[in-house]
Amino acid sequence: MSPDEFDEILSALDRETARIRVRAEPRRYNKPATVISGFPPGVDLAETTRALKNRLATGGSVVDGEVYLQGDHRARIRDELARLGFDPETIEISDAALPKRGRRG
Repeated sequence: MSPDEFDEILSALDRETARIRVRAEPRRYNKPATVISGFPPGVDLAETTRALKNRLATGGSVVDGEVYLQGDHRARIRDELARLGFDPETIEISDAALPKRGRRG
């Protein structure tokens, strides 16, 4: 087996075993943000983020290998990532509720 064939097999295994994790977390002023992590190696995060921002009509950025999108987009993110070529079966979406925003008093 040549080194190139071995590298191809390893990258295919990485894509199959990679789990993309999606969660929502409160950010500044308790506003929600969607955080996407666990992308397979070799994915262009800047391009992926740009496509998600356009499709979801929101702002966002890449920080330390994670994609941050403004707002809670967990309901639509699986379809949008699948449209970009990611396997929907490898996407885990956390359904943990965000804390309720209380009134300051």
